[in-house]
Amino acid sequence: MRTGLARIGHGLLPSEQAWSQTLSRATNTKPPQFYRLRTSPNRVLALRLRARNEDQKQRFRSAFRKIANIRGGRLPVLTFQALLATQDLSKEKSLAAAIAKKTPADWTDTFNSLAGKGWSKDQFDHWVWIVSGEDGDARVARFISTQDPKPLFLLFLLLRNDEMYREPKSLDLLIRYISKHYLTLPPPPTLSRSQPSPTRYPTVSQFIILLRRLIHHARDLHPPFVITVACLIVDYIKSIPNDPHHTRRTTSYVHQCIVYNTALIGFMRPSPNLPLTHMELNWRAQKILLAMSNDLKRPLIIEKRSYQAIRGVLVGLKKSRAERAVALRYAKSWPPYRQDFDGRDTKRTIEDDRSRSVKAGVLMKEAGYPDDDYDRALDALGGMSEGSPTIQTRSLPPKQWADEDEKLNVYSFWAMRVRATRNAQEAWRVFNAFAQTTGLAPNFQVYNEMFLKLQAFPVDPDSGSDPLPGDLRESFPVHDANYSQYEIARLSPPTVSELYTEMINRGIRPGGHGLHNLITHARSVEEGLRYLHDSGMPSETVESIAVFRRPPHSVLWKIPLLSFGSYIKLLCRLHPNRKGSEMISHYELQLIHHAIMLVSMRLTPDRTEGVTFRPPWHSILRALARNNIAIKNGPAVENDLEALALFMKTLQSARKCIGVDAELFMLLCRVIQKAARSRLISLPETAHVQAALVPDHQELLSLTTSIFTQLTTPAVEDMPTSVPVLQLQFPLVPPHLHAYMRALAFLEARDEMVNLVSWMMDNYEHVDEEANRTNRGHAMIAKTFCAFHAFAGPAMDEDVQKALVSRMDRLIAEGGHWRWPTAQEVESYVHSDARGGSQALRRKIILARAQRGDLRDEDRHFLEVGTCT
Repeated sequence: MRTGLARIGHGLLPSEQAWSQTLSRATNTKPPQFYRLRTSPNRVLALRLRARNEDQKQRFRSAFRKIANIRGGRLPVLTFQALLATQDLSKEKSLAAAIAKKTPADWTDTFNSLAGKGWSKDQFDHWVWIVSGEDGDARVARFISTQDPKPLFLLFLLLRNDEMYREPKSLDLLIRYISKHYLTLPPPPTLSRSQPSPTRYPTVSQFIILLRRLIHHARDLHPPFVITVACLIVDYIKSIPNDPHHTRRTTSYVHQCIVYNTALIGFMRPSPNLPLTHMELNWRAQKILLAMSNDLKRPLIIEKRSYQAIRGVLVGLKKSRAERAVALRYAKSWPPYRQDFDGRDTKRTIEDDRSRSVKAGVLMKEAGYPDDDYDRALDALGGMSEGSPTIQTRSLPPKQWADEDEKLNVYSFWAMRVRATRNAQEAWRVFNAFAQTTGLAPNFQVYNEMFLKLQAFPVDPDSGSDPLPGDLRESFPVHDANYSQYEIARLSPPTVSELYTEMINRGIRPGGHGLHNLITHARSVEEGLRYLHDSGMPSETVESIAVFRRPPHSVLWKIPLLSFGSYIKLLCRLHPNRKGSEMISHYELQLIHHAIMLVSMRLTPDRTEGVTFRPPWHSILRALARNNIAIKNGPAVENDLEALALFMKTLQSARKCIGVDAELFMLLCRVIQKAARSRLISLPETAHVQAALVPDHQELLSLTTSIFTQLTTPAVEDMPTSVPVLQLQFPLVPPHLHAYMRALAFLEARDEMVNLVSWMMDNYEHVDEEANRTNRGHAMIAKTFCAFHAFAGPAMDEDVQKALVSRMDRLIAEGGHWRWPTAQEVESYVHSDARGGSQALRRKIILARAQRGDLRDEDRHFLEVGTCT
């Protein structure tokens, strides 16, 4: 009896559907069309997902039409066409006509062809459902809603660089998916003969694309994820010998080296959010790769660019203990060459004084790579000048010119020599000496660094942070006591205006970070607009953003984003402070309102830049939280309450675009303190006890505590790899905790103050690590405890106090080094507030306790001291 099987070629095709697909391929006279397109179908599909309005759809209409008319079996093309079939194309007649040409019979043939490749119609419909998600987070949630493997083009689509995610969990889910489906592990001995299908796994070139995109999103969305990505890359490198794409061990080693070096280079790029702070995470990621290579039987080869990437990360780190000791020895000499001051110094070798970046450069030379101008630029930042160790300058990596422009790296070297100076006078000396030695004229890079030195603020000797040269952008004092007035005048650098005129006369336009710095520090709005015009921006565009002008959206979007942010920062900086009873002009009072209007027009939630670019919002809210800012002509109390109201209105707009972050939280705490302090000081003492310090204080308290809860909730609960950092999207450092404690005190939220102290103790390791990374972090922790005792202590129940003391004792017994402040330290903290807010608040709290008849001896002492003073 014959079975219902048909023998075709070498395989048996059971079922009527299989026979149908075979017949479809055999009778189709039209060969598959795989056009060589200038824009890939995956890119066109991405453009379609980004096109949210008619203008954007019209801009890419020709690309959409071209892909819609293709008849072929490429998965991105088919997905694009199916996506169009689900959309309203009533305003896109040409696309609607192209999609209508594809008949149900054509789709049937398409699905039969997909079945021959192992994909079903249900799976195809699922892909269309995935790409139909309203935003990146929704598409990722749909992508991982089923456990079956998806085609690579979908993963590339979700990880494209212009995709935007609001939730770190989305990136975490994609990393888990890649780890599960695309990393091949050594097969068990019993299954060593069975090899997985190569079509399921990405090739090395494809994985490199994934690697770069993962690093990009990790850096922008949640910097701690770079460590997780590094661990994923390590697993992939180890799996390469078992990858079915490889048939020879030699190619496996070469590909391991390619992936390894690509990752080292990728981890050099800084995060856009607090780039120097997050450089430590980049270094951890690179160390994971270096440790993996060192453990292999045959260590992987480090290329020259990878050495440069390592050095670029190392110059961005805080000085180590050894590097700081070297800097302390040479801080007062210029150039800070190596000198022997005592017997211990004579025993030290040159290697002992080298920074980590310089040591990496020595290893590069020992590996056989010659140094070039870019390496010498890194030497200047790392603390090596003319063969002698100097002081490391903490900095982001310098600009690296490549290919035919590689010879321009000499300007990067020159610019870094200028950057690695202590003040404008020394920078001007280097600026001129390099030109005389080489015979070159400075370019925009060198001018930019000189502008930064001229506009740097002097270092504050009373800050208590004990900064060293190279730690900050601030200018250090000039040691010219032995110079004559003539010599001082001869060595003095030019003014910003004089240097700018010289640069323009040379035909060099302002650009890069130098342009942004010039705009930010301009003396007037008109001067800032002049810099924009000189940079090459059209006159009509520049004029459209002047004060009292409302530019069209099409013109506003033509302004480069960083230049736009610098202009907003200028408007906020020039907005005036109160001047006693002196009246402030309407023009000056409009500056911050004009900034808010421009930002609200440019940065909208429906655009990528609107949900990712934070600095303009920070600039506006920082200005509103500034002490003495003038919002209206009137008393200080009215001004501060008006500033609080405008702050809350602007914060609501900012949250719709960028959500919340640690900086916004800090500014919210500051503006609450400012308004409450101003009102408290203005009230007579008889009204202190019952008066609410800020309007709608319950709403403010609810908002502040909810933001704190949001920021302290881990971005992801558990990671596929061990990450030595608390997974907070925006980590709170000690200054944030201190500001939050004071804001709670002025909101009279004693229970929330207790909760904050409990959270700090529960997360001791995280808070202590952030204190180590933050300037004067441990001092801010001590101030936070002082604020707690000063403002919550007088009203705290004894049982609560005993419980907190017991918890602190357990923490100390477990090795912690925190402690409660003494009564004298608390009193010093209260009286150190130059604006009087702490004294007035503590007096209000004690008076309230006195009304209840529960006054303690130390409270009576405080009231007596306050009365005497």
